[in-house]
Amino acid sequence: MAATVIKMVGDSKNSIRDVAAALQRKIEYEKIADIRRESQSMQMILLGFEKYFMRNGGYTSVQILLMQTPEGQTADIVGSGGGTGIFNISWGSNQSFAEEVEDILKESGFSTISQ
Repeated sequence: MAATVIKMVGDSKNSIRDVAAALQRKIEYEKIADIRRESQSMQMILLGFEKYFMRNGGYTSVQILLMQTPEGQTADIVGSGGGTGIFNISWGSNQSFAEEVEDILKESGFSTISQ
């Protein structure tokens, strides 16, 4: 299965809850997960979305892990799937989905970490 991983850091201008709300408003695919955890010093939100692509007969999904700690904000994006059959060809749908989320997070003040 093909996968794309993007790591980002935030600038703390928006709360992680506000960032998650913006993602949910702007991503037009089916939400499959919204898991939230909080302690005294950390907030974590895991969001998952998927979309069916008729052109290749497969689902593409994206998972976004948002974290806010005293040290700052981070976002990890994992785009996966998109292909079926022996060759599991995704036609780049998992990468496009991950990059779409990356663009939304950039609007919220996040920047991509070089990998």
